Amino acid sequence: MQNVHLNEKRRAHGNAIAEMPGVLMVLFFMFVFPIINLGTTGLRWAMLAEAARDGAHAAATSYTFQTGSTGKPSAVAAAPVAVNQFVSKYSGITVNNIDVDILATDINTQAVSRFENKLTTPANTQQYIYAMETTVTGSLEPLITYNAPFILSVPGLTGPWTTTITAREFAESPQGLNE
Repeated sequence: MQNVHLNEKRRAHGNAIAEMPGVLMVLFFMFVFPIINLGTTGLRWAMLAEAARDGAHAAATSYTFQTGSTGKPSAVAAAPVAVNQFVSKYSGITVNNIDVDILATDINTQAVSRFENKLTTPANTQQYIYAMETTVTGSLEPLITYNAPFILSVPGLTGPWTTTITAREFAESPQGLNE
């Protein structure tokens, strides 16, 4: 039998193979996966922003604000359809609320007035510039959801992130904003 000496030095080679799986696991869970989650959340935010722009465009090209007709939906009806149609193409985006408002900017003073409902009088295009504003509130899911008790809750990184995006576009037919 061989005698085992306890005070012999260990070899300097070979211990990296035993430590490598642990190091890789820490690197992936602490650095790589969170960066992938943030990138995914950023991409989904950009998609929600584009959906808000589509909603603003649909509202701005409508002939009326509240009262639509066959083949010509109102701004209030067209914006949610455009937003939901765009968002339905992608996963991880949930639309919570869509709001459409009229913004009237005074040409002389640059003062902006907000109207949540249709105008009470016909649009005065000599005094005001009219724009449609679509505000979309949505929830963005990260690619990988962490549910461990020791990880802090960070919206967009470990769980859903609720955000609000606003897009504006000039009204193409301000004469119908009182309908």
